[in-house]
Amino acid sequence: MKGYGEMDRVQRMELLFAIGLAVAFIVYFLVIYFGNLDTEVMRDRFWKNADPLFHGEIPVMEYPPFALVFFAIPRIFADTAWGYNAMWVVETYIFTLIGLVLVRRIAEGYGVSQVKAMALYGALMVMFLQFVADRYDIFPAVMTLGSFYLIMVKRAPWAFVLLALATLTKVYPALFIPILMVPYLVDRDWKSMAVGLAAYAGTGLLVTAVCLLIQPELITGFLEYHMDRPLEVGCVTATAIYPFSMLGITDTWILPATEPGSFGSDDLLGPWPDAVAPFLTPMIAVGTVALVLFYWYLRRDEESPEGRVLLVLGAICSVMLIFIVLGKVFSSQYLIWVVPFLALYITVLPKGACNTRLYYLTLVAFVLTQVNFTYIYGIIGGGTSINDIAMVSMLVRNLMVVGMLLLILQGMAQVCGSNGIFGTRADPVHSD
Repeated sequence: MKGYGEMDRVQRMELLFAIGLAVAFIVYFLVIYFGNLDTEVMRDRFWKNADPLFHGEIPVMEYPPFALVFFAIPRIFADTAWGYNAMWVVETYIFTLIGLVLVRRIAEGYGVSQVKAMALYGALMVMFLQFVADRYDIFPAVMTLGSFYLIMVKRAPWAFVLLALATLTKVYPALFIPILMVPYLVDRDWKSMAVGLAAYAGTGLLVTAVCLLIQPELITGFLEYHMDRPLEVGCVTATAIYPFSMLGITDTWILPATEPGSFGSDDLLGPWPDAVAPFLTPMIAVGTVALVLFYWYLRRDEESPEGRVLLVLGAICSVMLIFIVLGKVFSSQYLIWVVPFLALYITVLPKGACNTRLYYLTLVAFVLTQVNFTYIYGIIGGGTSINDIAMVSMLVRNLMVVGMLLLILQGMAQVCGSNGIFGTRADPVHSD
């Protein structure tokens, strides 16, 4: 093992980022512990999921079944709520650290600035520390990043196995499949495509079959939970409809998370929200197909390695943002999914107006997300207390996220053709 003096600049920065993240996680736990603050980890993960499991009861969850693995790990080391929360913070830190290492290795493999990628990844994770350390979204986010890394190092079958497990942890990684198939389609690499799809489907079917044998509700409960749910107040569609109720054009009201039929979130109800909700999931499918065709169109004519890297990173970021923008739910922690790939995309994207706008828009959107959450749930208490200011502020944040999606797509479009940014730019991307 190298001493600090023997490390190169990138290794020293990686160590400093790791220490900085560790300090942030420790401070977070000290704040909630000495402040005696309620956390979702104790309230839901410990009492509703992990502790019943260790007493012989398999919980029925609104999450895919493999999430239970991550819920159970901290319970192995602690049997009290606070002890469980401490071990959960350790678990989320370890995954955040793995993400940091993977971001550096991917940046190194593609010859772009490792320090810039790590810095942006670390900054966004610290900005979202409350959600990283009190939710479980960091696990599928790092698993999908690990899958991408395995593809980069030519371990595609294992990449799709890991991607299947990520899908069984949180559904959204399933949208990666059509994106990752595009290079195989363009290169007519049918064998690799078949192997990848077989590994993904085989892993998914195996885990699903085991769950059905052990406890069918692990699958059926999750699926039933997400059928016919209303619009969560923070989703893009809900915040777009709400101003019309402010103007008296339509009626809306909020169903608090504590009420039956709320699906555990504050939801926006009314004629317009109820009419639109059934169409959003099909719109995600349509948006994903449109993105895949857009990516395929650009990818087939792109010959530069840098351009291909930017296209695949942009497509991955875009498909996650499409899921968020068109979904019925936009929980604050969803943006964690995008962080690793967005950090890499911004690092790969050459300097210019698009890069600068995306960078600052991302930072402001993340800050506003944290501000909104603190105001809505920390100050006014959520539920029926959610007021016009809160809804308009969430609308502004959502418009920023839509802007992020459009800027990413714009960056992808600029890659295409002989006049693309990688064919004419004067300043190449430098590796550390």
